[in-house]
Amino acid sequence: MTSRLPRRAALALPSAALVVALLAGCVGAGSDTAAEAPGAADGGGAVEDSGGVADDVDLGGQDRQVVTEGTVVLAVDDPRTAANDAALLVEHAGGRVAERVEQAGYAGSDATASLVVRVPATEVSRVLEQLRQFGEVRSVQLTSTDVTGQVTDLDARVRALQTSVGRLEALLEQATTTQAVIEAEQTLTERQEQLEQLLSQRALLADRVEMATFRLELWTVDAAPAPAATGFWGGLSTGWASLVTAVGTVLLVVGVLVPWVVALGVVALLVIALRSRMRRQVTTASPVATPPAEPVGVGGPTGPDAPRD
Repeated sequence: MTSRLPRRAALALPSAALVVALLAGCVGAGSDTAAEAPGAADGGGAVEDSGGVADDVDLGGQDRQVVTEGTVVLAVDDPRTAANDAALLVEHAGGRVAERVEQAGYAGSDATASLVVRVPATEVSRVLEQLRQFGEVRSVQLTSTDVTGQVTDLDARVRALQTSVGRLEALLEQATTTQAVIEAEQTLTERQEQLEQLLSQRALLADRVEMATFRLELWTVDAAPAPAATGFWGGLSTGWASLVTAVGTVLLVVGVLVPWVVALGVVALLVIALRSRMRRQVTTASPVATPPAEPVGVGGPTGPDAPRD
């Protein structure tokens, strides 16, 4: 025997089914640790929890993603002129100058210039070679960091969130109650914000991979730092330089303190002299009082031995 469901229960079934579908479709699409991959039985996508790149991912057939950063020190005759030439060289190579600081020589100090340049990663070697025409390259310190795993992880998380957003949009179109629409829109907004953050991180990482970044320091020949020595003599030279620096620092502190010590000593002497003078003045103004003389009796001697009438 069949019975008809009440009208209120019949209307509640689509909402409950939608909530269950939202929970099932959004599990594993978390902000930081879940990753979703397409290929589900219903043609949408399968959910896979992963804290990073899967262990079975083969990165051998993928182009390596490398971030190149570092510092280059160049000794030149005129740092400001060399800075202009270096900026033009970087621009011709397809790069740009992200930061530029110049300091003219004054009061016996040497002029210096510093550039933070960004050049295409494929042009780094050629740019470094062409920088040698401006002066003597004193040191080159460039580091290459492999970020292939980070790129793969971000790509997987982006794809997962894109799949999740697509599912939520489809479920939102099927919502039949106000409550279901509100819940779907809230979840969709959260997923879209997470997706935008991941896309921003991915774009920033791609820019660092595409454009190498290094600081170019331009010094005069006399002021440019010499290359760091190595081995025993290098250690001995470094130790001696640190000792000289420490002694110079101590002498500097002593030189700063001497005027203060002298000034405080003069003030202390003045205070002592003033207090001594005040004590002398008080002693002179208040002499010791002498006891009054005993009165002499009119009728003769007084006291216990005096004769009585």
